[in-house]
Amino acid sequence: MGILSKIFGSKKVVEKEVAEKKVLEIYSPIDGDVVSLSEVPDEAFACKAIGDGVAIIPSGEMIYSPMDTEDMSIFETNHAVSFESKEGLELIVHFGVDTVNLKGEGFERIGTEGSAKTGDKLVKYDLEYLKANAKSVKTPVIISNMELVEEIERVLGKVKAGDLLMRVKMK
Repeated sequence: MGILSKIFGSKKVVEKEVAEKKVLEIYSPIDGDVVSLSEVPDEAFACKAIGDGVAIIPSGEMIYSPMDTEDMSIFETNHAVSFESKEGLELIVHFGVDTVNLKGEGFERIGTEGSAKTGDKLVKYDLEYLKANAKSVKTPVIISNMELVEEIERVLGKVKAGDLLMRVKMK
């Protein structure tokens, strides 16, 4: 074993560590146009204070599960859904801006809390009502525990629910 191998370890160990890094795929929870978080008219989302990800300008009527999870919660007012993957990644789908102030109006809970599979129906929404009554319908899809994330690959443009939205490389 040479001096560099003693200091830096063997190449096989480095390759093995890279191969073991987990890449999670997150699918679009709604139909719409994917844009940067900076376009959300709420500073906490736009400056990524809550986490990083994307926003979607919705065109459909349903929020679906963007991943398989054993831990999914729907907020009391049905405007947001949180997920935790088995790898510990925490994801929030927050429909619109200031929609919590609508106290559940415009939203109908379809899913039940607990486990969810990618594509499960969770919350039905009335897009026209929300456009008329919310500050914005731009919907952040954010990872709230970025300390576990090494890199995010985002898909921008038109998506249908179930299309690939983000690839997340875990640390």
